[in-house]
Amino acid sequence: MHQIGIAVKDGDLYLIATAVRAAATDVYVNWPRDHVAGWKPHTSFHASGQHHQKSFGKALGVRNEQKPDVTFRGTRTVVSFGVATGEHTAVNVRCDPKDFSAVFEIPLALVRPEKYSTWVYVDLVEPGMDPLLFPGATIRKQETYKDAEPWIVLTFLEIPPR
Repeated sequence: MHQIGIAVKDGDLYLIATAVRAAATDVYVNWPRDHVAGWKPHTSFHASGQHHQKSFGKALGVRNEQKPDVTFRGTRTVVSFGVATGEHTAVNVRCDPKDFSAVFEIPLALVRPEKYSTWVYVDLVEPGMDPLLFPGATIRKQETYKDAEPWIVLTFLEIPPR
């Protein structure tokens, strides 16, 4: 299992999500919400190609796509989510880098206070390809994880004002 912590660096590291590759091909993005009983929000991209989001045990947006294995071609956003100043401390989950294979660390200075000007994108990409991101966005930080194919690319970006 390859587990990436997605965290805001504000003195301490605050965990805002995790990206996990399990069983070689299943990819999950989880939001830590253990403080609410029964709430395990996540997005899944399963070995079968099924992609969905789940909250309180109910799957939403279920669709079948190509399998996230070595036959994967192109690029696909697993999920994107907004990040604004103060949300990391509102959730208040500390990130211990020892708990993860890697940590995608977002400096607080890059996080905008407006909801939502800054976003995290979690993409699966065929080796050598770039993810498709919000048109006109400015990439503030991007890392590629090549533990298996397709690669996982995490991008923190700023969307231009309307």
